[in-house]
Amino acid sequence: MMVSETHVLIEPMRKRHVRAVRTIDKQVYASPWSMAMYHDELRQRDRRVYYVAHHDTRVAGYGGAMIVHDEGHITSVAVAPQSQRLGIATRLILAVHRGCLKHNISAMTLEVRISNQGAQNLYRCFGYAPAGVRAGYYADNGEDALVMWCHDIREPEHNELLTNIENEIIGTTDWGTL
Repeated sequence: MMVSETHVLIEPMRKRHVRAVRTIDKQVYASPWSMAMYHDELRQRDRRVYYVAHHDTRVAGYGGAMIVHDEGHITSVAVAPQSQRLGIATRLILAVHRGCLKHNISAMTLEVRISNQGAQNLYRCFGYAPAGVRAGYYADNGEDALVMWCHDIREPEHNELLTNIENEIIGTTDWGTL
């Protein structure tokens, strides 16, 4: 995976970012979250990890996860259409993984649309593997979700994988206050 030359700032999501995040949501999701849902997520800092990516002086994407017991569950990763294919999603997933690891989790999981091969391929780069299907998971069209898991993330091999992904990112990434 080689990522193009792009300057991106990654920082923890704050309330001030929610309006821009919702704008992205409305562009990429059929059923975007409400402002209240984001504010509720951000109030749960002890069990949530959310980051935004800035590109060209604007919020270009975001990603987040919830912590459930000893597992991280990626809730959303989205990049504005005009900023896609710049490696922003890769940077966000990397930040989410690093953030979740601070919570001493042992595995991560997510659901992704069966039709979204691009996202599935990106998740595979991070060590995710298909584990099952949730039939009719997406309410907007009844599409199935592929459930993917990334196990043993506390092992040195996973940290090495994350470091290799980080090193492959060409361009400048400012990791802010991660």
